Amino acid sequence: MNILAIVGSPHKKWGCTYRLTKRMLDECQSLGAETEIVLLQDYEINYCRGCGLCLVEGECPQKDDVKLIQGKMMEADGIVMASPVYVFHVTGLMKNFIDRCLPMGHRPSLHGKYAAAISVYLGVGDVEAVARYMLTFLMAQGAYPVGIVAALARNIIDVSEEDLEKAANLGREMVQAIKEKRTFSWENYVAKSKEFQALRKLILEGKDFFKKDYEYWKEKGWL
Repeated sequence: MNILAIVGSPHKKWGCTYRLTKRMLDECQSLGAETEIVLLQDYEINYCRGCGLCLVEGECPQKDDVKLIQGKMMEADGIVMASPVYVFHVTGLMKNFIDRCLPMGHRPSLHGKYAAAISVYLGVGDVEAVARYMLTFLMAQGAYPVGIVAALARNIIDVSEEDLEKAANLGREMVQAIKEKRTFSWENYVAKSKEFQALRKLILEGKDFFKKDYEYWKEKGWL
């Protein structure tokens, strides 16, 4: 069992986001899982250019570390995304990575995997909404939603024992979900959403442009 965490905090190992993520993964390790933490700050992730080649040709032409991280996601059984709240949303680091995952969003490929999200704030914004945004990003691609932790930091480096225990509980729940091979009706929950239907319409009407998307969706029977 392999669980990957992707952390979008620029504070890396000394911030609250890392502490919560590490606590979750330590619990996963204690239950027999292998874990890895990807600190986005340590990787080269260029901005999306909006060229659309990932939709036409199937992958982004930029040569950086995005494909490496996406490969880790594909190899993992469980995926955790973690970010503090910056100006009412995820950090620029995390949003930039998510933007670069556009091909994955257009061609959902995380079915059979398990998703969780962690967010922390200092009291301004909607921390739960930010955590659910990251969870929804993974869910939309087929991953089973295990849960979230939405924490209130005492300061930029300290979180409560209560929130750390919530992170540990999420780790236990992640391992249990993977062991039990839990499933959910992606077709009912996601495929019937207005966002999915809008994307389906876009791909059908623009199949000459969205070539790889059209081929993938046709193969999956979603058209």
